[in-house]
Amino acid sequence: MSLLHSDNRSALFPLNTVLFPGCSLPLQIFEQRYLRLVKTCLKDNHGFVVILISAGKEVGDTPETYSIGTYVDIIDWEMLENGLFGITIKARHRVRVSNPCAQDDGLMTGEIETLADDEADVIDYLKITDLVDTLKLLEQHPYIEQQAFEADYASAPDVCHKLSQLLPVDALTKQSLLEINNTNERVSKLRELIQRLQE
Repeated sequence: MSLLHSDNRSALFPLNTVLFPGCSLPLQIFEQRYLRLVKTCLKDNHGFVVILISAGKEVGDTPETYSIGTYVDIIDWEMLENGLFGITIKARHRVRVSNPCAQDDGLMTGEIETLADDEADVIDYLKITDLVDTLKLLEQHPYIEQQAFEADYASAPDVCHKLSQLLPVDALTKQSLLEINNTNERVSKLRELIQRLQE
């Protein structure tokens, strides 16, 4: 079993970015601890957890993080023209992280618990056509089109996650959206945010 991964423990990748389930993110890897992480993940075929930094920086000393993040898989990798190692990750599901600790090289690991949206409260997608329209509008942006962004418009949770990823709001606001367990609540919060942005 990997020193970085088990059924209830995973390596952590603290970022100043929030990543929602079903969404992808390109990363440039240059620190030795993260090169080790990526090499181990590719060799042993497992992922890691992306989590938002609450205090500290992405580079250097071990930062403090929030407790809710997303478990991600590496879906592509390449050597970049600048000489750095590039990977693309895709978030699978939300997780709660507890008892984080740092290894000798500063790479963090933590105990993880998978968080699912409240299935009993998943609403009919026909009731969120306004959110679907906003998502389709955002998808027309050239940068988003470039990413081959795909959303399942018939899935309320997927629409909410993709919209949360694309809305032009700060990381703390995105983190608050990620921490919501209830789809109805997430829909209400998104409507509030969209109304505020339109004003």
